[in-house]
Amino acid sequence: MKILSKKSKKVSGKGFSAFPKSPLKLTLIFSLPFALIFISLLTALILWEKKSREHELVTELNETARAYFEQILITRLWNANHGGVYVEVTNKTQPNPYLRDDPERDIVTIDGRKYTKINPAYMTRQISEIAYQKGKYKFHITSLKPVNPANKADGWETRQLSLFKEGKKEEAYEVVTDNRGTRFRYMAPLLMEAACFKCHEKSGYKLGDVRGGISVDIPMEVRMSAQLAQTKRSLIAFVVIGTTALISIVIITWIFSRRIIISVEREMENERLKTAIQLAGAAAHELRQPMTAIIGFAELLRDKVSKGEHVKQELDIIVQQCYKMDEIIRRMLSITKYKTKAYSEDTEIFDLEIPPDKTDSKQE
Repeated sequence: MKILSKKSKKVSGKGFSAFPKSPLKLTLIFSLPFALIFISLLTALILWEKKSREHELVTELNETARAYFEQILITRLWNANHGGVYVEVTNKTQPNPYLRDDPERDIVTIDGRKYTKINPAYMTRQISEIAYQKGKYKFHITSLKPVNPANKADGWETRQLSLFKEGKKEEAYEVVTDNRGTRFRYMAPLLMEAACFKCHEKSGYKLGDVRGGISVDIPMEVRMSAQLAQTKRSLIAFVVIGTTALISIVIITWIFSRRIIISVEREMENERLKTAIQLAGAAAHELRQPMTAIIGFAELLRDKVSKGEHVKQELDIIVQQCYKMDEIIRRMLSITKYKTKAYSEDTEIFDLEIPPDKTDSKQE
């Protein structure tokens, strides 16, 4: 019976032998793909959030720079339409040397106070210096043919002015990092208008020509620090939510894994019991016939021996049935298939598939 139990376990448990018996192992198997997918999605979301904030910052700076440009453009137009404005001469505001040919550049009041004309270019430079001192932004009026050498375009401005002149761009912007830090650079063209000919009539421009441009530099350190702080807060929130979600997934998976393992173990136990019963039934069914024959002929043999009769035929039959029992046991020990046959109306037993002539060949 010990042998039968061992063999039945092997056959009945074959379908479940690779199934994990530890809830932890099963939890890892189930939750690991979800965790990898979740982490991948979370990483993609964080990268998208970072990229989105960078794009929003650039868009915001572009709109701000465009507003600055429009404002300075309107201010310059107001100045040009009035033919320039007069301000009192001070140490910081000296007469513009590039307006020396203008007879109305300097005036003196009755009480002896001196005033000088501020044209749009001079006004733009002074506004730029005030804005730069406050750390807000910096204007630079420039041209490929500057009247004032201080307005000479740098490399980036030269490239943009060339594109403006060719009509390939209406505005330009870019994030630049150099020895002055990280800055947002914006530039738009200045078109030749009627009020501009007074200062630029010798430059050969026509009405509507691109005669230069105004670039706007906006420092980005403060804004980038604020964006970084906001990104960190979002990252912390994502990590907290993600960690909570992963822990929840693991806990729920562990609970279900434990229930599944308990259910599988019960099913395996039922299969073992069913197999043991079927194997025991098969053994009883197959062994009962030769055992009955052996007992019957052994009793007959005992009677004949007591009477002194020949017993060779009976001994042959007993040996034959012993061989048959040995064959049944051998087949039980070499079971590799789970095959049953009907034993009664509601009972099935193992089919040991013993050929009817096997014992005869053994005996011979």
